[in-house]
Amino acid sequence: MQRGIVPINQFYELEYRYYEKDPTYKYFNRRFEIYLIGKKGTQKIYILHMDNCDRRPGSWAPHIHRASNVAKKLYFGVSTLNWNEIKENFLSAIIGEIGDEYKAAAKKAVVNLLSPKF
Repeated sequence: MQRGIVPINQFYELEYRYYEKDPTYKYFNRRFEIYLIGKKGTQKIYILHMDNCDRRPGSWAPHIHRASNVAKKLYFGVSTLNWNEIKENFLSAIIGEIGDEYKAAAKKAVVNLLSPKF
């Protein structure tokens, strides 16, 4: 498994986990998870994450889970499999959670995420 942290600023960071190759995961050939973590002092607070954990036919595109009970899953849709489009959608969700004042820093952090296919 590959793990890493991409800092956004002093208040937020992205944590990624790319698991070993598994043929049951379509298109990306492995399971991946990317977490948005808030930092408050020495505590880390889960905000949301994106993953491709659903292996059922027609549901294998990445989706977002939020910490709140308002909207637990947001599907990007099966047609969105381009990694750059997925990152843009994830960036929009991140900015929606942390606010526009951190947009430039969040964009720099999301650009540093590698595709799980590699």
